[in-house]
Amino acid sequence: GRHLSGDKPSKEIFLHRAFYETRPGTGAVVHLHSTFATALSCLTDVDPDDCIPPLTPYVVMRVGAVKLVPYVRPGDEKAGDLIRELRGKYAAVLLANHGPVVSGKDIASAVYAAEELEETAKLLVLLRGAPTRMLTAGQVDELKAVFASY
Repeated sequence: GRHLSGDKPSKEIFLHRAFYETRPGTGAVVHLHSTFATALSCLTDVDPDDCIPPLTPYVVMRVGAVKLVPYVRPGDEKAGDLIRELRGKYAAVLLANHGPVVSGKDIASAVYAAEELEETAKLLVLLRGAPTRMLTAGQVDELKAVFASY
């Protein structure tokens, strides 16, 4: 589209647009530079396919798996391409060395998911180096089955 009036769109418009294009039912996309999620996005030893592992039931229910997207300069159109390559599989991603992007059916659900992602990232940073018990695959499957409609 073409900007007609009002404030200039965010330089991250390509990123936001890619979520709307690839995730049916998306009504809101939030992008933050929250401290702990951004810190996690800078670590070299996180699993890029699941950088927010299932530590609590709430991150499973509200956020789901989170992909670490390779670094691109803020405002670079390639960010949108990287999101489109995921084909709508993830409702949330961490942009490497940048921060989280979270989608939801509306602004409230996107914000709640972003808050849950940040709090889980905080726990993961605080627990680094300590023996940590994650939810099992069976527990994750049960949560998804029971709370799929939430």
